[in-house]
Amino acid sequence: MSYEYVVVPAGVVASAVEVPSYFRSQQGRPVDDDLRIIVLTGLAAWNAAIPASRPHAAVRIEAAGGAVRVTAADDVDRRRSRGSATDYAAGPVRQLLEDLITGFDYELYDGHNHTLTPAPEFRVVDVDIGGERSYRSMTKSQVFSWIPKLAELASTPFLIVSRTDDRETFIQTYRGAPTNYTLEIHDSAHTDHFFAAAFSDPHLVARLIWEWANDDWSTLDRVEWIREEK
Repeated sequence: MSYEYVVVPAGVVASAVEVPSYFRSQQGRPVDDDLRIIVLTGLAAWNAAIPASRPHAAVRIEAAGGAVRVTAADDVDRRRSRGSATDYAAGPVRQLLEDLITGFDYELYDGHNHTLTPAPEFRVVDVDIGGERSYRSMTKSQVFSWIPKLAELASTPFLIVSRTDDRETFIQTYRGAPTNYTLEIHDSAHTDHFFAAAFSDPHLVARLIWEWANDDWSTLDRVEWIREEK
C-alpha cells in the first residue's frame, strides 16, 4: 500500500474529488516555476538524503503544469521493501510537503483520506481571469499577484470575482495599461447598472477586490464611484 499526495494551486478545484482529474489535465504541460523551484527541489533533496539501506523510503515524483503528485510508502509496504522492513515515509513526507508550500498559494490533497487542505486565508469565490483561467477560491497573495500581471495571465486582461451562490454579484477589473485599471462592482439587487471607477495603482485595485471578497466596505465606500448603465 502507498500514500498519495498531490500539490495543486489554491482554488483550481472545488473539492478533493476533482484533484485526480485536474492532475490528469496537466499532463504534457511544463511545470510551474514555483513548483519546480520549491516543491521539486525539496522532494529531490528528500530522495537524495535516503540512505542506501532504506531505498524503500524514497518517494516517486510526478510533476506537470500546476500539479505535483507524490507517492510515499505506507508503514509496511512489502512491494517496495524486503521482509517486514518498516517505512514511516508517509507521515514525514506529508509534513515535508506542508512545510514546502507554507506561504505559497497551494493546497495539499491526501489520497488516502480523500481530503484537501486549503491554503491559509482563502476566500470561497469564483474567479475568472480573461476567460482563460478559473479558480474556485482565492487568497490575498494570489489577488495581489494577479492584478499587476493580468496582461501576462490572459490575452484579454480582465479579472472577475463573483459570489459562488450569486453570479450576478461581482467585482471586476480591466487593465488598459500598467497604470490604467477600470474597477466595476455589480450587485444582483441592481440589475440595470454598474458602479465604476478608474485607478492607476494595481495594488489598490487588488486591495479593493480582496476587501470586497471579505465583505469589507471600509475602503470601497470612500471610492468616488460613477454609475454606469449596463
